[in-house]
Amino acid sequence: MLKQYDFTMKIPKIEKVYSEIAVKVHGAFMYLIPEQDSQKLHEQKYHAFSIYCVPGEEKGTVLTRVSSLHENCEVLVNTASNLNFLIIKGAGKAEIIEKGELFSTSLKELLAQTCGRRYRLLFLTPSVFKTAGKETGFPDVTMHFLSVIRRMNEFEGEQLDFDVFRRAFYRCQFGEWQFRQYDYNVSGIHLPGMTGYADIVLPSDSAEQEMLKKIFLYASFSGTGGRTGMGMGGFFFQKL
Repeated sequence: MLKQYDFTMKIPKIEKVYSEIAVKVHGAFMYLIPEQDSQKLHEQKYHAFSIYCVPGEEKGTVLTRVSSLHENCEVLVNTASNLNFLIIKGAGKAEIIEKGELFSTSLKELLAQTCGRRYRLLFLTPSVFKTAGKETGFPDVTMHFLSVIRRMNEFEGEQLDFDVFRRAFYRCQFGEWQFRQYDYNVSGIHLPGMTGYADIVLPSDSAEQEMLKKIFLYASFSGTGGRTGMGMGGFFFQKL
């Protein structure tokens, strides 16, 4: 079961926060949930949750999305859905001024509701992947989905092959695209992540279409690349 919850916070002292705000939000959640649950979240080979934050329309507001990929991580989403405020280290009390609906679904349900071939791959928050042991945001788009495939195989019981995905991806037609580097601050460690978008037309082959859609839909919950629990890899699969 996939779960997701959105909420908007008002953080009056956000300019005093040293580090990206999602890093602090992650810390606040780990403090709120039972210690044994927090430990379990971080003991897994692949994290089954993601958190990311983007600026709201009004100054000092932040839209936060919390997602879980497996029932053993639902405590995070369920906790978020019951909050009225959050204590942010360095900024104090952040009031939750807008609450969304707790959304539960499955990959099968999402796929059944997804039609057409024209989409935008939108990397909302910086995405990184590892190469030769080093984290990089280099815009090799397929590499940002390697972690997504690994999580799908782990939590959804899929048997996806990265090389098969890569070949299918490069059979897409590519339209407008734009990528840029953003240095993401994780408690003083600056990671060169990638943000931006690419407009694509999926291949005509039905099997390749289905595989790509499943991966991109799942990425909307898992995030792309690494450190998705710290706000990196926020992703949206947008129909054009």
